[in-house]
Amino acid sequence: MTYNRFWLLPVTVLLPWMWVTSDASDIFNGREVYEMHCQTCHGMDGQAFEPGVPDFSRGESLYSPDVELVRSLRDGDGHMPSYRGLLSDEELRDVIAYIRTLQR
Repeated sequence: MTYNRFWLLPVTVLLPWMWVTSDASDIFNGREVYEMHCQTCHGMDGQAFEPGVPDFSRGESLYSPDVELVRSLRDGDGHMPSYRGLLSDEELRDVIAYIRTLQR
């Protein structure tokens, strides 16, 4: 009985930690994906080149919940193409995390 309790403490401590850390976005990967797929229209520092394109340096279009932003990126929105099948939802969350760092 004591042997089973010995393993219970590490498991109860590590499982929540693993759950929280496994869902974190990677802004470094987000930057790579952004530079490859997004910077042409949204600019290297998030400042859009064309009228009507969200300016991420001002935080435009970033106040929506992540679920909505991922859906918008996955399905396309207006002039923005769909990234369904090209980028995973994890990569899309990474991009969202990265572009939020561009706000001034």
